[in-house]
Amino acid sequence: MISNKNYKKRIENLRTRRQDDLTKSILVSAAFNKTTYSETIRYVYEAMQEIDPDYTKRTYEACEKLKVHLTPGLAEAGINLTYDYQGSVPNNIHIKLYSDIDMLAINTEFETLQLPQVPANPYQGDPVKELKKMRQKSHQILDTVYTACTIDNTHSKALRISGGSLQRQIDIVFCNYYNSNEYTRTKNNYYRGINILDRDNDQRILNYPFAHIYNINQKDQRVDGNEKRLIRFLKTLKADAKEDSGIKIDLSSYDIASLIYRMDDADLLLTSKKYLLLLNKCRAFFNKIITDKAFRDSLQVANGTRAIFCSEGAQLSELVKLNSELNDVIEDILFESKPIFETLDKAEINYF
Repeated sequence: MISNKNYKKRIENLRTRRQDDLTKSILVSAAFNKTTYSETIRYVYEAMQEIDPDYTKRTYEACEKLKVHLTPGLAEAGINLTYDYQGSVPNNIHIKLYSDIDMLAINTEFETLQLPQVPANPYQGDPVKELKKMRQKSHQILDTVYTACTIDNTHSKALRISGGSLQRQIDIVFCNYYNSNEYTRTKNNYYRGINILDRDNDQRILNYPFAHIYNINQKDQRVDGNEKRLIRFLKTLKADAKEDSGIKIDLSSYDIASLIYRMDDADLLLTSKKYLLLLNKCRAFFNKIITDKAFRDSLQVANGTRAIFCSEGAQLSELVKLNSELNDVIEDILFESKPIFETLDKAEINYF
């Protein structure tokens, strides 16, 4: 039986996410407007595709605009910094032309060393206080310059700026480098972490975003891009579950990416004609997670710093909801494709 999913609305949602606000052009593949393919199949294939690189470049250019004002303004206050990024955009798993991005503002006045390392010149200040000062000064600078933008200072781990000439949301995350023992030994950025300011709790939180990005990228290369295709599709499914059906799925992009990272490479190595089979492979993987607690508990995020399923990470109930959405799409494809094919194993689509 076909589900009650509104694929016409979901197609429109996809169009909206990929529409240039100025030219009104929609950045989708040539096959998108071919009536040869059903709305369901077009939805799946388009959701898997990467955002046009020109628009990803513009997201970074928007960040550069902020840096032009932040760097000298903070220098005047005696604060030196460098920048980097974390999240979906550097991993190329974002699903909107005007994508949100996390920009790391890294204070270079001090670094944290993993024990038993001992600093040659110990920092005499209070790192949390210094990062708070850096955030407060950044807020003042941006509030003065970006009068047409919305600046949201309510979030504990990021200063958020959006709207106006930026055309997207930029979360500025204030932090300092964390030099693990392995980083100090190898100077390989993979092993370098960051200590993120958690303003409201007067603490810093250790994370390894560079290892996460590296691992996701390496696996994607091994499986011919299918890891990121599947991640983009699931993120689209999550977004449309809320917009179409009012179902909120509380799974972060970070955890969705980590879940697909933990799939076997062999399950992701499929040709373009067999992309629909990725959905079947993913459903089988999710079903194993849901029914096998020991397996579920063994799964680590892509950088190996915590379990995927834990109090601060993914919850099983939310994966069940995402899996239900996935199952509905699979069943809808099979229902509308009979008698051409009755299982996704038999499906071969020359979409592009």
